[in-house]
Amino acid sequence: MRRRIVRGRQKRGAFTLLELMIAVTILGMVMASVYATWSAALSGWKRSGAISASFQRERVVMDTLTELASSIVYFNSSQRVYAVQGQHDESAGDAVSFVTSSDVLLPQSESSIAGMRRVTIALQLDEHGRPFLSIMNASALASSDDSSTSQAHVLCADVRGFQVRYRHPSNQSWQEKWDDSDLVPAAMEFTVAFGGTDGRTPPVVMTRAVDIPVAQFSLATRGLPMNQQSTTNQIERRDINLLPSPTE
Repeated sequence: MRRRIVRGRQKRGAFTLLELMIAVTILGMVMASVYATWSAALSGWKRSGAISASFQRERVVMDTLTELASSIVYFNSSQRVYAVQGQHDESAGDAVSFVTSSDVLLPQSESSIAGMRRVTIALQLDEHGRPFLSIMNASALASSDDSSTSQAHVLCADVRGFQVRYRHPSNQSWQEKWDDSDLVPAAMEFTVAFGGTDGRTPPVVMTRAVDIPVAQFSLATRGLPMNQQSTTNQIERRDINLLPSPTE
């Protein structure tokens, strides 16, 4: 009688091949579910990190443009040296050049022009045909021909569009180009299209208007009044022409 009980216990305690296969299958399903959950969480974390990093780069670019423009230097006695130059090109993007007292993004190798330099900001293409927003530095006393040979530094590598508008200090109208060497714009409005160079995702368009304090001083020396209204709340959504990406 005891032998049959022992044998019965031995039979109830053992696992058959079918039971082992079922256990292995369930374990595989659990592991697959855990891996899928972990993979989705990791992908979401990576996307969130990429979006955060991209937003930070965009904010830095717009802050840099703001600091450079708000620090524009101009003297009526040397209009040729300190003139603001703004070119408008719908196909290739705009270009703007001015003298600024800001040293932001000035390389150490060009520190000799610190405190008073002419910066030129425009879209360019790299060796692979990809557009990027460039900044070039030159001495404020350099001629236009000399400044055009300055080295181009990358302000942002992932840009497909760049446009600038200028607010006239007298009539407060917005203009798409600036060639008046006698005056300084009361404000500049920068519009930058970030991203979209892969041809799959649409670019992120950011616009910021910057008041130029020296414009008031320039008009005051001529005895002309200027509207003191700030441009901060005058930003309006505008269409921007995009350079084609290499994948299109």
